[in-house]
Amino acid sequence: MTRSHLPITVALVACLVLSACSGDKEPPAQAGAPFASGTGKAPQPFKDDTDVPLTKQLSRGEFTQAIPDAEDVVPNYYPGSLHKRLEGEADDCALTDAPAPPGWKQSGRGEYDYQGSSRSRALDLSVCQFDNAAHAKTAYDQWQEKNEMTPVKMPGQVGEESVFLAHSGSGGTVYGYARSGTVIVRIRAEDAGADPSDAHDVLAATIKRLQQVQAGRRATATAAEITAAEQARR
Repeated sequence: MTRSHLPITVALVACLVLSACSGDKEPPAQAGAPFASGTGKAPQPFKDDTDVPLTKQLSRGEFTQAIPDAEDVVPNYYPGSLHKRLEGEADDCALTDAPAPPGWKQSGRGEYDYQGSSRSRALDLSVCQFDNAAHAKTAYDQWQEKNEMTPVKMPGQVGEESVFLAHSGSGGTVYGYARSGTVIVRIRAEDAGADPSDAHDVLAATIKRLQQVQAGRRATATAAEITAAEQARR
């Protein structure tokens, strides 16, 4: 190789090295694109891991924690001595005077009295867990009171299935029923004037609290949060 060719050869080698290095670099991220360190892939959108069917058999403590306290239901319901969070019985999960449904594991109840009303407007909540979803489904279908009841439409479903029924008498008492996996929940809202709003929000908050506990979190959902979310979607 002559001296005259040496600068050209050095220049060519430098160009090849620079080209190889630039080929190893990742293209610059676009503005607004999510950043994923070391993976080369954009992260998946966050999914609320509590929004899943209830399948875990909850401990007694977990189950009780999930039942709303008075301040977790609709506004103006009494806390303290006029509110009761109770351990339920097997027949709480069946129609009146019927035996415990097959597969029943545990029950819980919440009772709430309304403040500042000449009518009771009491809320009565029952929560039941079964050994599998099939038994829960059977109990859910048999649990619903049908006599003198009129279906009431709500914009959103609670759990995997839900229904709201208004009684033709008794001040328009509303019953709400929902099932999520192995758990069924019932709410009775007395003197509701056939308005299912309170029943819906307490039912949805209870399902959400159970889902939070199943995911290893504290039960924090409230009926007020459910109301706000429903209004935001409208």
